[in-house]
Amino acid sequence: MKSFCSQCLITLLLLIPYNLLATEIIFEYETKNQVNVQDLISAIHDADIILLGEIHDNLFQHRARADLISKIQNKEFAIVSEHLVFGSEITYSGSLLEDLETIGFNKKAWILPTHGVLYKKFEELNLPVFGGDLSKKDIDNIYEGKGLSQSGTLTPIIKRSALDSQSKDKLLNDLVVGHCGVVEEDFLSFMFKVQRLRDASMAYIASKVAPAIVIAGNGHVRRDYGVPQILKKINPDSNIVSIAFLETDKFSNMTDNLIKKLFKDADADYIWLTEAVSRVDPCEKLRGRRK
Repeated sequence: MKSFCSQCLITLLLLIPYNLLATEIIFEYETKNQVNVQDLISAIHDADIILLGEIHDNLFQHRARADLISKIQNKEFAIVSEHLVFGSEITYSGSLLEDLETIGFNKKAWILPTHGVLYKKFEELNLPVFGGDLSKKDIDNIYEGKGLSQSGTLTPIIKRSALDSQSKDKLLNDLVVGHCGVVEEDFLSFMFKVQRLRDASMAYIASKVAPAIVIAGNGHVRRDYGVPQILKKINPDSNIVSIAFLETDKFSNMTDNLIKKLFKDADADYIWLTEAVSRVDPCEKLRGRRK
């Protein structure tokens, strides 16, 4: 019964006109110029790998990405997903939620039906979808100092794509900020290792199934320390485009300072700005415990 209700809500969300769900602005990172969707599509058409970031609980962004992907399918892109485990691939049976859960989609971690809107579009377009994330078992093994199942594949990639000191410091800082500023040094080292291995995993799969679209959190699509950095080490000549999806509740008051902050918060080829969603501050409980 629970799966049926989730499926119904996904269907309902798909029926809502896209322009009623999101207000959006797209900026080109290098020029800081605003571009429209058609300009963006023309610019990314010849890419070997396109990376689409996300704020995980933002429905507007999932709808925007689904709409964009549907418009660039004259080139047969495969999907590589952070939400699915390395080595998995969707087989469509007509029951999308069951198909996802069969290959390890964690609906609590990835907020169904919000993400389901995106996967429904993949099903509609019959796109091949491959998992790119580490398994829970592999993450546990990393924490315990053991090997992981893909170490023979991923470890050489990590060594080839070592970060420079500035990019490493930026990643470490972002990991601390992303965990409410409360991270013990040993655990930070663990998180850094997991982040790099996740990026290596997605980069490896994307390079194997290209042309590909990688869907992942904004930290993973950064050019300085994310999947694009590793892809460039794997194949320096590949055409890679990264799009960060950020949010704001100030569309009616887009000041220069706000725009500067957006560019400071992302390192991507494009920034796609959508409406913000209402959420509880995830750090609020942690702050309360520390008082």
